[in-house]
Amino acid sequence: MTHRTDLAQPDEALRRAREDLPVAAQLLHAVADLISDHQPEQALTTTALGLAFATAGANVLAQYPGAVRDVALLRALAALVALNDDSLTQGVTGGEYALRLRLAAKAV
Repeated sequence: MTHRTDLAQPDEALRRAREDLPVAAQLLHAVADLISDHQPEQALTTTALGLAFATAGANVLAQYPGAVRDVALLRALAALVALNDDSLTQGVTGGEYALRLRLAAKAV
């Protein structure tokens, strides 16, 4: 039987590990978490990706000054462009795209 505290420790360790990442990487990981947590086997839409970015941005970027937010957002978007794929028009699932975002986060 898994208890709530059993899940909290790994989640807390992951949160702490991500704090050391660049802010843009934190943002990309947060977006990846959101799209992989909600129906990861379904095809990802641009609307769902946009909502995930808006939610992750509000959660992650809100704690930083404006200049940091601006640079982080530009770097995260550049990482998306660097993916240079048309996977959203190819029916990629949220889980697959989340993996791509986590890979892109390593480059920022």
